[in-house]
Amino acid sequence: MIFGAGGVGLNAVSGARIAGASRIVVIDIQPARLQAAQHFGATDIIDSTKNDPVEAVRTFLPRGADHVFDFVGMKAVAEQGLSMLALGGGLYLVGVSEPEVGIDLNIFNTIGGQRRVQGVNIGSTNFKRDIPMYANLYLQGRLNLDELVSKRIDLRDVNDGYAALREGAINRVVVTSF
Repeated sequence: MIFGAGGVGLNAVSGARIAGASRIVVIDIQPARLQAAQHFGATDIIDSTKNDPVEAVRTFLPRGADHVFDFVGMKAVAEQGLSMLALGGGLYLVGVSEPEVGIDLNIFNTIGGQRRVQGVNIGSTNFKRDIPMYANLYLQGRLNLDELVSKRIDLRDVNDGYAALREGAINRVVVTSF
């Protein structure tokens, strides 16, 4: 499960596909981003403005999800992610909307369900190992980076780029001229 189909969420879709995930479900509120997620390899999409994500996921996966990635960083989203985990599943917190956001966690259900919550910082990557691997995957055509870039802008247009990202109609803006 991937909450949030922005640029980082789309990379997670690619990563799940490369890792051999049999089902990649993406949840977002923007139809254009959900379409992009399908293009990147999502097997299922959920528009959370029209469907309850937890109920929808339980129709796909009655036992729950093994992995839930939260790229949104909101309390409600993290708690939904936690409630859709399968036995032994993991919730990976990546996005942060506000630094003081916390989540409610039922300790009994978490222990009994053997669930884990893990923070992810800068992809929890080992740069010396991972950057060459990513470059290789890109050169093999297995990692779709080119289509992540929706718009190229001059540095003087950076505020317009941020505004376009906030609207949700595009995936990623790259400054190409300084």
